[in-house]
Amino acid sequence: MTDQSWAKHVADVLRRNDIRLYPTVPDFIVSHVLDELGADPECRVITTTREEEAVGLLSGAWLAGHRGALLMQNSGLGNCTNALASLNVASLVPLVLVMSQRGDLGEFNPAQVPMGRALTRLLEALGIRWIRPTSIAELEQQADGLIKLCYVSGQPVAIVLPTELTGGKKG
Repeated sequence: MTDQSWAKHVADVLRRNDIRLYPTVPDFIVSHVLDELGADPECRVITTTREEEAVGLLSGAWLAGHRGALLMQNSGLGNCTNALASLNVASLVPLVLVMSQRGDLGEFNPAQVPMGRALTRLLEALGIRWIRPTSIAELEQQADGLIKLCYVSGQPVAIVLPTELTGGKKG
């Protein structure tokens, strides 16, 4: 059985790393994290129409001195790949991606499977360091270091939230 406090732990790791801006193209899974962040008066959640819009918003916020994270479903990575590659990776603009993983274990929608299969290879092709914690203990052990690496290196990083951690989306 999945520990339902995972969303609070994700929100906590983001907040303790001074991340306060959260543009999102929400889905069911990341909405649990967004509920935690939206309840915090120091955090700002902004719904965007597309993931690359959120990449632009976060990149501008970084240049103005603010930290943020894009919360989305992993299929959104396909939508914002060019923006990440040509802006963030090429110009050393750090960005934290938090993605629910669809298309993997227990997936009920066949349309989600191709991106689920391509996710880690796409991240690696872009040079984006990523973690895929399957437990709260792994999340706590890895996430702070990953976020620190993001801001020291000036490169995007990704926290992939697998079904083993979140319980996934039921069909």
